Amino acid sequence: MSKLDFSELCLVSDPTIPMLQKACDPIVLGEYLPEALPSEWGAIRNVRVQVLRHRPGKGRCTFEVTLGTTRGCYSLIGKVYAADRLDVYQAMEEIRRAGFGSEDEFAIPRPVAFLAPLRLLLYEKVPGTRCTVFLLGPNESDRALAAERCARWLARFHSIAPRLGQVFRLSDQLISLEGHWRCFADNGFPFADKAGRLFDQLKATALGLGATEMCAGHGMYTCGQVLLAEGRTVTVDWDTYKVADPSHDVARMLVYLKRMGLKHLGSVHALDGAAEVFLKTYVATGRSYVTAHLAFQKAAICLEGAKRDVVKQTRERRERAEAMLDEGLRILDQEAN
Repeated sequence: MSKLDFSELCLVSDPTIPMLQKACDPIVLGEYLPEALPSEWGAIRNVRVQVLRHRPGKGRCTFEVTLGTTRGCYSLIGKVYAADRLDVYQAMEEIRRAGFGSEDEFAIPRPVAFLAPLRLLLYEKVPGTRCTVFLLGPNESDRALAAERCARWLARFHSIAPRLGQVFRLSDQLISLEGHWRCFADNGFPFADKAGRLFDQLKATALGLGATEMCAGHGMYTCGQVLLAEGRTVTVDWDTYKVADPSHDVARMLVYLKRMGLKHLGSVHALDGAAEVFLKTYVATGRSYVTAHLAFQKAAICLEGAKRDVVKQTRERRERAEAMLDEGLRILDQEAN
């Protein structure tokens, strides 16, 4: 193997991720990577690491690995976990083989390796632009096209992807929602009464929901997870894959558009046009039955988002939390059947 140059050492720490410092250490990576990389990439000459996303206490850290080799320069995304997540690598392999290869129109990143001693997932860095860039831009046609491509990717995923991971049932969701409401009440956060009212209405609405066919679920599907490239739509971040009601992924996207509108454009309704295109495109693929549970799922995700906001204890996030609670109540009042 060629002599390695580790001129850029990445220093980051998090006691909840035991292998973090080793996984982000170019010298350590240089010891593990030769066995994991395609032989056609050649011998490694240098390794550079740049942290992309790290929230202490969340149990994971994402970084870019740039490799200089005897055959050229290559980039990977690395994600190191607090726990063993070999299952994420295996799920990505199965999804890719089911029709979401890195060269397909609807794709996911190609998983490269899971380095078990480091609890490190490696996958290809996909060239492309985050869908959020187009949705927050001034061009309405760009917004509509981005929303359409997100919908078409999700519809295909729900139709053909293998059902992998835990089954997320309505009963499981109600337990989770109760935890979100109790977070308000138990910690004396503002708007606890409003959160309790939303939770009570969600429970009542759940009683009237009929059965639905479960399918593969992304779990956190938003425009922030979707990359648009020429002729390709690629979805990343597979930590939360599951089997679920398809309306959950659809609602996650719709509520995220509300949250983006509120945060960046001053109103939960600022991106309603893009939301309408997304939903119409998804339904037009023959999945209109999803709308029966959509009001419940959107309101539920509003409560979840409000809880995430209120714990931040800043004025802006408190205001956002109340706006999400108000929107959840409005949805159940005006949209639930």
